[in-house]
Formats: sequence, structure tokens, C-alpha cells
Amino acid sequence: MTDRKFSATEESTSRHPQDWGRAMAVAICRLADMAREAGDPVHHEALIGEDLHLFVEDTEHGVSITMSWTPREQGTLPPAPATQGACEEAVDDGAAEHSAAGQRFDPTGGSTAGLGQ
Repeated sequence: MTDRKFSATEESTSRHPQDWGRAMAVAICRLADMAREAGDPVHHEALIGEDLHLFVEDTEHGVSITMSWTPREQGTLPPAPATQGACEEAVDDGAAEHSAAGQRFDPTGGSTAGLGQ
């Protein structure tokens, strides 16, 4: 593991915490992706039991959600599996249709009926 701190920020168009799930999930997935790109053999499940830090900042149209993670010492996390995980597919530089990478999160999914309807 590295002794680096990884940080990822996503946007949500809602100021209501119950609507921040997808933005938080994408940011969390990016943490493991960044660690792997830096040479750490981690997978997304390796974040279970880790201390993740959340910072929420008000924006003009919602909030900016920053998740950060400082990996523990080398050898405390199992190596990444050889197959690509669901998070990698979801944040594949915006290539996937369902990806929120680089996109502002709209909790209504474009619906005009309102949240939860």
C-alpha cells in the first residue's frame, strides 16, 4: 500500500442527504480505482472496515461530495481480483451509458413527478 491519501469529488443536484447515495458511491469507487492506478493491489471490497472521510460543500445547484481515504499499512488488505468490478464499469471515464462519471447527479432521474414518485 502507499502512504498516500486519495480523494474523489462528485456533484449532487440535491441538498437532501437521502439523495446523495449515487454521488457518494461513485466517489467511493474512484478511491479504490485511484489506489490501484497508484500501484496498490486493492479492490473495492477492501474499503469495507476502512475509515472513509466525507466532506459535503454547498454548491449553487446542490452539493459537492468529497470522499477521502488514507490506506492502512501494506499487507492489511487482500489483493484485487483479476476481474473488473461493478464500480470500475460505472466510472469508466464516462464511457458507460449508466455512468455518473463527470456528470452531475440528478436524484429525480429527469422526472418531473418529484422524488420517490
